[in-house]
Amino acid sequence: MTACRRWGAVVSVLVWAALASQAEPLHVYLTYSGAPETSIDINVLEREKVAAPVDVYYDTEPRGGDAKAYTNKITAGYVQSTMELSDRRALYVAPLKDLKPGTTYYFVGGEAKYGMSTERKFRTLPGGDAPFRFVNGGDMGADGLVIPLLTLAGKENPDFGIVGGDIAYVNGLLGGFATWDKWLDNWDQLMVTTDGRMIPIVTAIGNHEVNRYESTEFSMTSPWYMGLFGRQGRNVFHTKKVGDNAVFFLLDSGHLEPHDGKQTAWLKQELEQHKDVKYKFAAYHVPLYPAHRPYDGGGSKLGREHWGPLFDEYNLTLGMEHHDHVFKRSKPLKDGKVVKKGTVYIGDGCFGREARVIDPQVRWYNRVEKSAAHFWVVDVSKRGLKLRAIDDKGAEIDRFSLP
Repeated sequence: MTACRRWGAVVSVLVWAALASQAEPLHVYLTYSGAPETSIDINVLEREKVAAPVDVYYDTEPRGGDAKAYTNKITAGYVQSTMELSDRRALYVAPLKDLKPGTTYYFVGGEAKYGMSTERKFRTLPGGDAPFRFVNGGDMGADGLVIPLLTLAGKENPDFGIVGGDIAYVNGLLGGFATWDKWLDNWDQLMVTTDGRMIPIVTAIGNHEVNRYESTEFSMTSPWYMGLFGRQGRNVFHTKKVGDNAVFFLLDSGHLEPHDGKQTAWLKQELEQHKDVKYKFAAYHVPLYPAHRPYDGGGSKLGREHWGPLFDEYNLTLGMEHHDHVFKRSKPLKDGKVVKKGTVYIGDGCFGREARVIDPQVRWYNRVEKSAAHFWVVDVSKRGLKLRAIDDKGAEIDRFSLP
């Protein structure tokens, strides 16, 4: 071997070693399938299905990424999904349980071939009567206004973020993996608290998560949504109880499951089970009380027909609506009328998409309407709710409270 060829071989080894030292999973993100006070799901998305186990090492103290130094270890389970048909990417999920409430955990995750993630951290919810904060928005995409909005949302230091559908805007098409990569990178890099914590994702499905393939298998009609977020509950609609004072109902406004039938029966059962919880939140995509689209639009009318009576009967506190790409806050509503004490509906999406126009006159059921990109910050305590809407420039465009 000539000196030139030997030098080339050395350079190749050095380059490979440098790349290997920087290797890590394609994405790491957090979701909930259990109680957010004592559990979390660490999702590790690898470039392909791997032979070696994907392990997550975690502790209540930082260990600088040294896997052997962490006190706890769990092997993430492989979750087969139709995402693999796009570019072979494979998902592994580590459901951490029996965690301590209100505690910061540090972790790394990965395997031998593609390497381990950098050390990251998250915090469990405190539980009980302790206050907590979340942000809410929908209709995002992966570029444009979503960048400043996510950056600002992370700086609000939320405990979790609720995304009400139309997440990456790839319409359930398997070829949209690059857009999903960008969306997940945005969340990972921008939705970070000021002390560096990851922010778990809670979702409801929207129309842009679904393709036109005719199948009863949701993994085929919505491969990305079901692949990435399909384990938050037994169904695409699900409930999340947070502490003693709050419960969230994440609904499907007719994209995979119809409003009525199975979903409405489930919603009534869940509302009955949680009827004594002080604050009841519902998040879904298509608004019952839209601020841009027609009031009698199909999805809105179905929502008012099938969910509205249940929201009224069980005194829903807040309806978080999306889809219309504008800003709105309703008056208190019950039985299709403005009342002194009723459900307030906020929305309507625009957590990254360009804002649409609103009517010259505010609709009869709304208190405020604006053509503005935004997200909501919601503070929950046993004394009440405080809500603020923040636009893409960081300006507060609305504020109100509920007892």
